[in-house]
Amino acid sequence: MPPTREEARVARFRQIVDNVRSGSDVKTASVRGGAYAGLALGADFFIRMASTAVLARLLVPENFGLLAMVAAIAVVAERFKDLGLSLATVQSREITHQQVSTLFWINGALGIGTAMVVAGLSTPISVFYHDDRLVGITLAIASTFVWGGLTIQHEALLRRTMRFGLISGIGLGATIVSTVLAISLAAAGFGYWALVLREVCRSVLLAVGLWSACRWIPSLPVRQSGAGAMMRFGGHVALVQMMSMLGQNVGAIVIGRAFGAVPVGLYRQSQNFAQYPFDQLSYPVWVVCEPALSRLQDEPEKYRRYFNQVLTLFSAITMPLAAFLVFYADRIVLLIMGAKWIEATTIFQIIAIAAFITPVSNTIGLVMVTCGQTKRYMSLGLLGACVLVGLSILGTLWGPNGVASAYVCTACLMLWPRLQFGFKGTPVSRSLFLKVLARPLAASVGMAAALLMLRTYVPLSSPGLDIALGMAAGFSMFACCWLALPGGRAEVAQLSAHIIEALRGRRGRGELPVSG
Repeated sequence: MPPTREEARVARFRQIVDNVRSGSDVKTASVRGGAYAGLALGADFFIRMASTAVLARLLVPENFGLLAMVAAIAVVAERFKDLGLSLATVQSREITHQQVSTLFWINGALGIGTAMVVAGLSTPISVFYHDDRLVGITLAIASTFVWGGLTIQHEALLRRTMRFGLISGIGLGATIVSTVLAISLAAAGFGYWALVLREVCRSVLLAVGLWSACRWIPSLPVRQSGAGAMMRFGGHVALVQMMSMLGQNVGAIVIGRAFGAVPVGLYRQSQNFAQYPFDQLSYPVWVVCEPALSRLQDEPEKYRRYFNQVLTLFSAITMPLAAFLVFYADRIVLLIMGAKWIEATTIFQIIAIAAFITPVSNTIGLVMVTCGQTKRYMSLGLLGACVLVGLSILGTLWGPNGVASAYVCTACLMLWPRLQFGFKGTPVSRSLFLKVLARPLAASVGMAAALLMLRTYVPLSSPGLDIALGMAAGFSMFACCWLALPGGRAEVAQLSAHIIEALRGRRGRGELPVSG
């Protein structure tokens, strides 16, 4: 007899989730997937920067500020539609069709419910900010939650099977199409609606792309599917993410309330601009390493070696990048966004200073999540979010610059408790973490000294030439300092060999070389 519709769906599900790498292939799959995702995200970054340069000249800061006022509130609600269930699907050792189907309907219901709540808040939001234009913007943004809720589990299944290049490609395609739409609308005089419809268009395209890539059809939810434990796991993560989003966006909320659309537009754009490169770099680290480290959590030695390699490469990129952005913030803002955005320079610099610490500090959370320490992750995350919210509100006494400074203060204050408690019960130790960071930290300090001298004694009138010279000199100095430090040459050679081997797809025993 031919299989029933339900049996066919289960078989299709098993075909998808069983297409997963064995332990010996985790290294190759994760590095190759990270490379593909990195290339796609690099292209996405270039497109976003180019579109920002165009839109910043077609529109005014107030247009960006109007969207930022709504986004600052909506982005907190966005985490509620997920409820951490995507990570539960990725992290669980074993999953069934019934479990993921149940989670799909939960995410779908949460997405619709979140959209209704956000839509219902449209009038209160406009009253809070004293601007009636925010009603229509809020209603349009609310629709994106519906599409997002219906794709969470499909993306999670693609992540679980390490199809990171495909996920990034879908995101890149959605970014290109929605960006072309936004620029066309801005040129036609649609003002802030060009930015709003860009977000709506991108959410629809992502939904279509993810459903097309993951041809899994969920069944009706099952009460006794075992999804309850996954929801409890995801709930801890979701609570941290929501509080983190609140902390990151409370600045835009209070600035918009106190000072209006123009200051919040300057603040939000400079914040996004300074954080975006690090978000793009962090994404492949989290998305690629979540399933890889989750599978290695019962093999401590392999886990340590894998994390060592990841942290070495990640810190070697983010730390010098943050140093460069601090010294060249004014030139970057002038070149990409134009002279009318020059007031955003100080905020840009402050956020870049925080980015020197925050990305590498967040990898401690990655360790806790992949080792199942979600309660501790939740506790530290809630503490950090509360500190950031409190300092952001206090910072409004000094205007947008004071709010931005809350990020630096929070990053410094939270580093100690994360180091003290984050690694307990995991294969990673505090000493290993600090040892890995010692070399990129020292090399970044040498790079910062070189950039300071360059900006002081070799001023150039052209922002483009100034940035190009700074990049060449700064990153050359970083490389020289790294190689000059004890063990630097050996570490570079070892890490390069490891990446090349993985990209070529060689099969070994799954051993990950230890750095330095």
